[in-house]
Amino acid sequence: MDNLYLGIDLGGTKMLAALIDEQGQIVAKNQEPTLAERGAEDVIRRLISISETLIAGGILRTGFFTIRGIGVAVAGVLEPEKGMISLATNLRWHNVQLGPILEKRFHCPVHIVNDANAAAFGEWMAGEQAGIQDMIYITVSTGIGAGIISGGRLIEGTTHSAAEFGHITIDRDGPLCACGNRGCVEMYTAGHSIARRAQASIQSGEPEAAAIAVLNGVEPEQVTAEHVAAAAKAGNQLAIRLLADAGEALGCGIVTFAHLLNPAAIVIGGSVSQCGALLFDPMLEAVRRYGIPKVVESITFAASSLGGTAGITGAALWAREQLALKQTL
Repeated sequence: MDNLYLGIDLGGTKMLAALIDEQGQIVAKNQEPTLAERGAEDVIRRLISISETLIAGGILRTGFFTIRGIGVAVAGVLEPEKGMISLATNLRWHNVQLGPILEKRFHCPVHIVNDANAAAFGEWMAGEQAGIQDMIYITVSTGIGAGIISGGRLIEGTTHSAAEFGHITIDRDGPLCACGNRGCVEMYTAGHSIARRAQASIQSGEPEAAAIAVLNGVEPEQVTAEHVAAAAKAGNQLAIRLLADAGEALGCGIVTFAHLLNPAAIVIGGSVSQCGALLFDPMLEAVRRYGIPKVVESITFAASSLGGTAGITGAALWAREQLALKQTL
């Protein structure tokens, strides 16, 4: 085992690092809370620490190896050519040059990539849909993100901001989104939006709303999308409707993507996607209702096969890809 890559998924809640081989298989991984409130310097120090621990442990188990490159998946506005995270609201970071810091510490190339793009690349390279030339990956979690594989390559866009799926407008008179727009997919389907609607229903006294909090043993203001999902699985009709609405909104957004890009496959990941049929059945119904039949009927829909490791896998393989491209120049 001579060559490995270090994949890092740097999120607002947790940071995950993994050693990945040339085929995209995870050799070892390590995880720690991000604790973004402590500031960038502390987060980076601990990120380096868990990475060094991971590498040391890998050497003890497998013998010496070379880290050929590091890929970092992160949400936000990025300048990959500088290794710069220009803005990451979930981390409270502004103009943090993470790439050069890691390069200096680990003596290898570092590549920063959007987290949804990394997950898309991971699924395309190492997931069950590996090798499909036209694929969309959508993450349905606290927020909504996506990555596009078109013609066998990852589409990043001019400012590395392609595939902002969560901010497709599906209702121009809908609720105001943090992006400044109204009626975005994210305002109906993201975990925070499902939680917000559930909490509003409890406050308004809607039938079965209070039961969502009671069933999960939490206060109304503590209700999350996971609590809504648990209540739905227990038969709570309001929770079922909330997830159905979220699924329909997701389907409406998918129709736009499908009409624009004509993908062969759409892979759905993220924590909210674990709701399963409660979310997916309304989603598929909306796709069939609003989509051009010849376009949408050709799409294979699949749940993420890599799950929570799609981001680190994709980040590491993106670093491998960039190294290979450099060697061909």
